[in-house]
Amino acid sequence: MNTELPSLQIGRLESESPIFLGGMSVGLTGGLAAEVANKGGFGTIGGVGLGISPEIEDARDYFEANEAALKREIQDALEISNDGNIGVNLMVATTDYKDSVRVAVENGAKFIASGAGLPLRLPEYVEKYKVSGQKKPELIPIVSSVRVAKIILKRWTRQGLLPSAFIVETPNTAGGHLGVTDANDIGKNEFSLEHVVPELNEYLKSEEYSELLKGFNGEKHEIPIIAAGGIWDRADIEKMLNLGAKGVQLATRFLTTKECNASQEFKDRHLNNTDPIVIIKSPVGMPGRAIENDFVRRANPREKIDLGPCVGCLNGCKGKLAGYCIIRALDNVRRGDVENGILFTGSNGHRLKEDLENGKIVSASRIMEKLTKQAV
Repeated sequence: MNTELPSLQIGRLESESPIFLGGMSVGLTGGLAAEVANKGGFGTIGGVGLGISPEIEDARDYFEANEAALKREIQDALEISNDGNIGVNLMVATTDYKDSVRVAVENGAKFIASGAGLPLRLPEYVEKYKVSGQKKPELIPIVSSVRVAKIILKRWTRQGLLPSAFIVETPNTAGGHLGVTDANDIGKNEFSLEHVVPELNEYLKSEEYSELLKGFNGEKHEIPIIAAGGIWDRADIEKMLNLGAKGVQLATRFLTTKECNASQEFKDRHLNNTDPIVIIKSPVGMPGRAIENDFVRRANPREKIDLGPCVGCLNGCKGKLAGYCIIRALDNVRRGDVENGILFTGSNGHRLKEDLENGKIVSASRIMEKLTKQAV
């Protein structure tokens, strides 16, 4: 039999399906976000590194290009999706985080998902840059534990605001940058979705949470949980919904779709990959999950790798420790230099070839159809 997945309500926004596109940055998600929104999901634009290119050599040019590109991608995605559920994913660790929030607010992003650090000041920035007569974006922190969620709740409630939702992303299976600072924490049950999603649900029903809200002077509402990391198919979605999540975030499965804004070399490298998927060190200060290509085999031992001039994209950049520029490493592979950069992917990255049809890549709408309409 076929059954419909439930809708997902995030603040004032509602989607036909509970699917939330993960925020893959460095220019991968503009058209992809619009397509996911058109097919009933939440379309997320990865808002980091959109302005990087081999021609960019200094910080001023990078930040100007990044701002212009983010503005353009938001406006284009909103137009293509007929003012659909389009938002952005922004990393707290970036130097231009505050300016990226401003661009998102001024250009009508419907939501802002934020992680890679604690988005404690996100409500403050949104309030500062809100546009008169325009609805503010729904704010969605990305967390990996209940402890972090509590810190955010304590800070935000003092400002009269509750998160519109929480994205719970497990470092055990997610791709890209992971929500722990110590790679030894990856794989621990305390960070699994099976552990954190029910635990956070219980906290949001607890006496402790009720006590926190006693001094709260804002609007009270249910905070839905969106589960992220290692989610691949309809069975995974239903498992998360049964655990108490209201939605699921997927990114890796959309990496090789027609709408993903990457070179054919990038997509072919993912589809034909025979190398292991490993944990790497990143200048962001967090570990990441990626394909073990030639670059990763050189970068893990901290060999200094010069990919071009530093543009100051990260606060407190740890590039001297990691030995390379993360933003250029990601841009290289997107453009097709797939052995001279980082190919982020989730633990299910080796399954991407399963979505080929007659040997050809499919559209994001086909993936959405498989996820939402397949038989149970």
